[in-house]
Formats: sequence, structure tokens, C-alpha cells
Amino acid sequence: MILEEEKKEILSKYQDNTSDKLLVYLKRHFPYGKHEMEGWDPKSYIVIDGKMRYLNNNKKYLVNKIASSIREVWIHLDESTFRRTIKKYIDGIKA
Repeated sequence: MILEEEKKEILSKYQDNTSDKLLVYLKRHFPYGKHEMEGWDPKSYIVIDGKMRYLNNNKKYLVNKIASSIREVWIHLDESTFRRTIKKYIDGIKA
């Protein structure tokens, strides 16, 4: 498990150049959760296009998948802010 201090440290690198509106949109349209099975480590996941995608070592793939599915809605954001906000969302789920 990640401690509160470690979570703050991870998310602190995203303080600048992110969009709060996009972050709210991501929270509403891309739900997440954890599978907890007895005898196994809990696995975090996110739902993209109606399918569960696990977060383990998939950050780049997940960022690309989310970005391609919502880019036309958020065309007014520059690319760096757009992708950085998606990364912040995914790191927030992991933490």
C-alpha cells in the first residue's frame, strides 16, 4: 500500500499544466476500482470503452487509449496539458 506522503509526492509533479475540467470529465467517464481476491494482491483497474484494463505497467497504453477516445471532445486543450492531465488521473488511481 502507498502511504499518504508517497501519494502526495507522486501527484505533486502534476501541479502545473493540467486541466481541472478534464480531470472531472475523466472521473465521470472512466470509472475505476480494485479487485480483491483472498490470497492475491489487490489489482487496480480502469474501465475504458466498457472494458476493464489493469493499471500494472500499462500507463503509456492507457494514456494513449483514453486520449484517442476523447481527443475530439477536448480539441481546445493543447496536447501537453491534455496528456499530462490523463497521466495525473491514472497516477491518482494507482496511488
